[in-house]
Amino acid sequence: RTRRISVRAIPSMVRFKNRYLLAELRWHDGRVDDTLQDAALLGLLRQGVALNFGDVSAGAALASIALKYWNPVTGLAVVRCGRDMHREVWAAMTLMRDVKGRSVAVCVLHNGSTLRSSQRAAMEHSEGAYQRLVGRGAVGEKAAVKGAQVAVSVLEGLQP
Repeated sequence: RTRRISVRAIPSMVRFKNRYLLAELRWHDGRVDDTLQDAALLGLLRQGVALNFGDVSAGAALASIALKYWNPVTGLAVVRCGRDMHREVWAAMTLMRDVKGRSVAVCVLHNGSTLRSSQRAAMEHSEGAYQRLVGRGAVGEKAAVKGAQVAVSVLEGLQP
């Protein structure tokens, strides 16, 4: 007897699924560092994945990691990564301890499957971050209001 095996057609196009991680960099010295550029932060994140998870994970994550938003005043960042690598990227961000010679703690505040949900979370957290800066005396009240408005307008303009 011969058995007949049915083969299903495999779709040629498969959608690449992303995760968007909203992270906050909290400097231990409390100072605002506006010299850190997004390319340097992205490079540090890629190095962290390679250091903590090896070359294979770094290669898998390298193609999918992108920094969609970075605000050096509030320390908020939105990082896009592949759905299958988001836990490694999250862990690499959490394990980051030193940025440009300064001690930092990175906290992932939101994990979303769409950019829109991460935008909403970033808008809420940016308003709170500016209020904390006013409370510490790092920025003035008018500068905080203007900074929050600029942050919201930039976040609304993000494209996936």
